[in-house]
Amino acid sequence: MIKNLSTIIFLLLLISACQTKKDSERPVAEDKTILSYEIVTVLPHNAQAFTQGLTVFNNKIIESTGQNGSWIAEVDPGTGKHDLKVTLDDQYFGEGITVLNNKVYQLAWKNKVGFIYDAHTYRQLGEFKYGTEGWGITTDNKNLIMSDGSEKLYFLDTTSFAVKRTVNVMEGNSPIKRINELEYIRGYIFANVWETPMILKIDPANGKVVGKLDMINITNEIKAMYPNADVLNGIAFDANSKAMLITGKLWPKTYLIKIK
Repeated sequence: MIKNLSTIIFLLLLISACQTKKDSERPVAEDKTILSYEIVTVLPHNAQAFTQGLTVFNNKIIESTGQNGSWIAEVDPGTGKHDLKVTLDDQYFGEGITVLNNKVYQLAWKNKVGFIYDAHTYRQLGEFKYGTEGWGITTDNKNLIMSDGSEKLYFLDTTSFAVKRTVNVMEGNSPIKRINELEYIRGYIFANVWETPMILKIDPANGKVVGKLDMINITNEIKAMYPNADVLNGIAFDANSKAMLITGKLWPKTYLIKIK
């Protein structure tokens, strides 16, 4: 079984280059912020995983879950199976994760506490506090960037975890609330909006929405085939292939997509 993410993606891209790729753009001519994308391939996903966070580190997919027992696991991209590394105590509802300086940072929902692990061994190294709910987390390699379900993004100092600054996510003059799972990709923050099929591309300097990925076709496909599947949630970026992994809570599939 090939478990290396880059190897699997390379093989899939090679195969797809010889085929006609399905264009999954949902044309919305009147909205110029809609980003065009294509599905490269579809990978299996653990349908028991209530996905809260997704990231790629050292060619490995790491996933965090909540509900009915929260855990962090490495995911085999070829099978969707997970190698369970960390299980949280029942008092905690796991949320987003990110990796910075060989450390995994994981949020908990309402406890106002996060956990720090060694990214290679998953040994817990410590905890950190924050003053809001914890939803999504990512990093720009300088700060930890966190969401709390509002329109705000918090930039945290990586040593003290103090809030250095905040930005409000705005589309025009309207704040966008329910900002959830986050992924920092080549200078922008991509964010799930909870209970919607939309992923926003956000300028971290000012919080302005500069693009949107409309995942309605994918979410409709999933719900039609798997009625127990929950909402879209989960964004990871593979820097080697420049492709994004997209999944959702209790989804049996993960989609590998490329923005055109």
